[in-house]
Amino acid sequence: MPWGILAPDTIISQRRQQNLGLASAVRHFNDRSVPGLGGMWFPMPILWSVLAVSIAEELGVSALPVGNAVEALMMRKATEQGLADRRVRGLRKMQGLKDWSFKNLKRRGTYVVQPIRMAMVQPLVALGFVQGSRFGAFTIHTAGAQMLNLPVMANYRRVLGAWAHGGSPHGLNKVIEDLSPNAAVPPDVRKLILARLVGGDDPSTLRRRALVALKTGPSAAQLDAVEPLSGITADHWTDLRAGAAFMDLRSAALAVLYRLEERLLQLRDANEDAWLPFDEASKNVGEPLAALRHCARQLGARIDAADESSSRKFLSEVQDLPDQQLLQKLAERDGTVIRWRDDRISLGPAAGEMPSIDADEPFNDAEFAPQLFRLFNLHCLAT
Repeated sequence: MPWGILAPDTIISQRRQQNLGLASAVRHFNDRSVPGLGGMWFPMPILWSVLAVSIAEELGVSALPVGNAVEALMMRKATEQGLADRRVRGLRKMQGLKDWSFKNLKRRGTYVVQPIRMAMVQPLVALGFVQGSRFGAFTIHTAGAQMLNLPVMANYRRVLGAWAHGGSPHGLNKVIEDLSPNAAVPPDVRKLILARLVGGDDPSTLRRRALVALKTGPSAAQLDAVEPLSGITADHWTDLRAGAAFMDLRSAALAVLYRLEERLLQLRDANEDAWLPFDEASKNVGEPLAALRHCARQLGARIDAADESSSRKFLSEVQDLPDQQLLQKLAERDGTVIRWRDDRISLGPAAGEMPSIDADEPFNDAEFAPQLFRLFNLHCLAT
C-alpha cells in the first residue's frame, strides 16, 4: 500500500534574501536619490510595455501576460543569434523554441521568470506613459498615447495587434528587428522619453535633470563632501549622502552575517552541530563587527540627517546595543541565512545558497557611487 504525507500542492522555498528588514529604507533612498526610475537603465522596455498595455486594452485582458509575450517576441532575434548582452534574456529558456505565436508566448513558463517589464512598473507610471498601480491593471496615459501616435510606433502597434489576434502579419520580422533589446530606439521616440525624463518642473524631474546635467557622478568620494556639487540642491545632496552611507552600513552588517555563515557551514560540513554560543560567535566576528561599529561612527551623522525612521533605528542598534544583543538583533533581522534560536546562533533555511543577483542592476562605473545603482542607470538611460 502506498503511503504519503499530506502537504500543500506547492512548497514555497525561502530564497536567500537578506534585506534585514530594511527594504523600505532601501526604496526610500533610491527614490530620494533618483526618483521614479525603478530598475530601468535602457529605454527599449518602455516601448515594449506601452505596446503591450495598448494591446491588452484592446483585447480586454490583463497587461501582464501580454507584456511577457511582447518582451519574449522582441528577444527572438537576439536569442537566436546567441548574443551575450545584458539586455538579452531567455538565451537558455527559449533555446529551440519553435512556436513564437502570441498564444504560446503569453503562457506562463514560456518566457523567463524575471522579465525586464518587472522593473518598469515605477518608471512607466512616474513618467506618465501609463496609469495604475500594478502592471496587470495598467492603462495607457498621456505620454503613452503620445508615443503610440508617432508614425513609427503606430506601425509597430498595427503589426503587433494583428499578431496578438492570432495572425502572422507582413512586417512582423521587421518589427522584431527594430525593437530588439540591443537595437537603437527610433529618434522621435527617444526624444519623447528624454523629455519625460528630464523635462518639467515637478520635484522628481528637477532631481533627475540636475543629475543628468552633471554628466558623471556623483562618485562615492564626492559624496564625502558636505557641500553639494553644482546644480544639486542641499536637500537632494543630504539624501544622496545619507543613501550611500546607509547602504555602506547595511553592507558592513551583512559582512558580520557572512562571517557567521562561513563558520557555521564549516561546522555543518564537518558533521558537527551547526550552532554557536555567543562567546564563540563573538570571537569569530571580531573584525567585521568592529568594522560595523566604525562605519556607524563615521557615517551616522549622514544617515541621521535624512531623518528616515527605519534606517535611523538600525543605526541606533549598531551604535548602542552591546555585542551580544547586536548579534542577536542582526540574526533576528535576517532569519533566512542566520537566525537566533534557543539563545544561540544557527543556520537559517537559505544558508549556503548563492546570493541572488538583481538583474536590473547593471555594473557601475567608478565615477558613480556604487551604493546607489540608480545613479549609473540614469546615466546609461540619458546617454
